Amino acid sequence: MVYSRYSNYSRRRPYSRDFGRERAREHIRQAQQLTRELGGSDQDVKRYFFSLSSNHLKVILDAYEKAYGIKAREYAEETLPRWRTGSVQMSGMVASRLFNLLPPRMPIAEKYKLTQSLWKHVGPRSRMRLRVGLDAEVENVVSKVYEHIEEVVTKYSIPDNLERRFNWLSAGDVRIKQDLLNHVQQAEKSLVVEGARKQLPVMLHHIRGSEGQHTHRLAQVLKIGNHELEVLVDQTAAGVQLEDAAEVSRKRPGVNSSRHGFGWIWWFVALAVVLFLLVR
Repeated sequence: MVYSRYSNYSRRRPYSRDFGRERAREHIRQAQQLTRELGGSDQDVKRYFFSLSSNHLKVILDAYEKAYGIKAREYAEETLPRWRTGSVQMSGMVASRLFNLLPPRMPIAEKYKLTQSLWKHVGPRSRMRLRVGLDAEVENVVSKVYEHIEEVVTKYSIPDNLERRFNWLSAGDVRIKQDLLNHVQQAEKSLVVEGARKQLPVMLHHIRGSEGQHTHRLAQVLKIGNHELEVLVDQTAAGVQLEDAAEVSRKRPGVNSSRHGFGWIWWFVALAVVLFLLVR
């Protein structure tokens, strides 16, 4: 009988291990599905959930109990401290259920933040140079910057993960979805334009003044979000010209052209040195 019990126990163990592995794989699939539903990393959403005040959290848990029962609520309340510390990982199924209750009860300012956090990673990027002559007016330059960033941002094709984040936050409300898109686009444009508006007068004042006698060019690179705009005040230029910074760098004569055009001279010099040492 003892052998029989041991034998039965041995036969059950592989099943338990297989069941455990399958549960682990299912948790991974659920977590991946949740990430897709939220449109990217779910860490920012978790941070928001864990930062809720007790009153706001009660509203979410009341809705959670109504949808999934008192046992689900009790488990969530009991495990919440360990979810916060990371000692227990929230399953994808539980997280999906809880997080889908957030958007209808979330202030619009928080929705903006959760949209912007993803926009920083997948939003439009640009790298341009603005060549400014001494005759240029600040507002004309700022207008040129605005035209550039307007084109970059407005023509940007929203990727699938950002689209899913919009869908999740709007909870099916088309008006809110459009409001979120307008917000991130306008915030992007405002940051770049204001950066140029603040820096340009200082640069023009410097090069137009007595310091300009010794400074023919003055450049300032504005890195704002995913955009890099080099403002170059150039005494030899006229008006305002917007240039592709990467294209200008490729066309500019420099190290590469010298290497290909005059590299044979260095080979000749090296060969002469070797021959001199040999004859000695």
